[in-house]
Amino acid sequence: MFWQIVVPVARPFLRAWMSASERSLQRAPVASGAPQVHAGGADADRILLVGDGPSVGHGVLSHELGLAGHLARRLSPMTGRGVDIDIVVSGVMTAANYRVSVAGVDLSRFDAVVLTIGANEARALLPAKAWRNSLADMLDHFESASPANVRIFFIEVPSTRANIAFPPIFRAIVDRQVVMLNRMTEAVVAERERVSLVPFDPPQDPRARRHSSREYDRWAGLIAPHLSMHLDESNLAPRVSEETDEAARQRALDDLELAVGPNPRIDAIVSSAHALFGTSGATVTIIDNDRQWAKSRAGVESFDVLRANAFCNVAIRRAGVFVVRDASIDPQFSAMPSVTEQRIRFYAGHPIEAPDGQRIGALCVMDTSPREFSTRDAALLRDLAIQVQNEIWESVPGSISEGNPASRAAGSRDRRNRPLD
Repeated sequence: MFWQIVVPVARPFLRAWMSASERSLQRAPVASGAPQVHAGGADADRILLVGDGPSVGHGVLSHELGLAGHLARRLSPMTGRGVDIDIVVSGVMTAANYRVSVAGVDLSRFDAVVLTIGANEARALLPAKAWRNSLADMLDHFESASPANVRIFFIEVPSTRANIAFPPIFRAIVDRQVVMLNRMTEAVVAERERVSLVPFDPPQDPRARRHSSREYDRWAGLIAPHLSMHLDESNLAPRVSEETDEAARQRALDDLELAVGPNPRIDAIVSSAHALFGTSGATVTIIDNDRQWAKSRAGVESFDVLRANAFCNVAIRRAGVFVVRDASIDPQFSAMPSVTEQRIRFYAGHPIEAPDGQRIGALCVMDTSPREFSTRDAALLRDLAIQVQNEIWESVPGSISEGNPASRAAGSRDRRNRPLD
């Protein structure tokens, strides 16, 4: 009876405080730039981070310094793989309105989805039944819209201890609501095999400034071990290739309006790849309708060929590094002109994505002699391909890297496509 009286009375006061808090946050820095972060390594896990306050990056200038960046860097040494995290966040996101933010996101491109939702509902003192219904509907959507091997992680709603600016007068009320939401969440998640509930109740650290990079790193340290364990458990056999929506892929390329002329920064990366791998040549190739053309090249005269005769046409159908160690004995490639006439034997390529996740080309290295290609080599080629990708995004008129995060939240699934032994 006591809480039945207190909660309705507290709601308008909490709304007023939340409104003032939002105005304060608007004056503070917030993470900007392309909503995607990477951690080095081969065979990368691809994760979609969807959520409200903890994931938005209040108080820091980039997602690299926020929860996503620290989570990627915490995960990579635990799994021994690279990590790509695509970010779809909003400070006002709830389990009832999240669809606006994720509209158009292709969930089949990810290994895992991480949800940090519920803080807004806790502060709004949302009734238990409304939370259960909206949470169940949201999880239904993510399960039905993603392949069966995509793991979904729901991060518990943290108590007000994680927010040192929270008014003490409301702490007991909101923390009681947090406990209720998390208990309800536990019951909903228990009915679902693909969803894991991740405990998250970070203690207050008096040394950490609120919304600082140090605080986000501390939070990532609590979350990463749970993700690492389940990502390893769900490690499935690789898919050799993927079907592509060619019309969507070509639209994504056309939208970039890539010029054929040189780009000094991309040229420098290609030259570095040429030197670092010591191969006969290196290129950034673009698969455009029925042809392949070179955006940049080093060590080769020309790489403009029919798409059907291009190694990169195969590379863009795989999310990770694609390797041909000796094309002369590979029945898929031995008759290609680049093999019979130019005597290409070795090829390694990593796809380059458009901002919506469509693969438009590749950074590749090739050699006239057969070669081996190690996991360390694959990690280096991936790092260089990401640099090229970033340069392409930055060169697009209108700063596409600053646009709608949902439009860029699709990506490759390196982990399910393992061409390396």
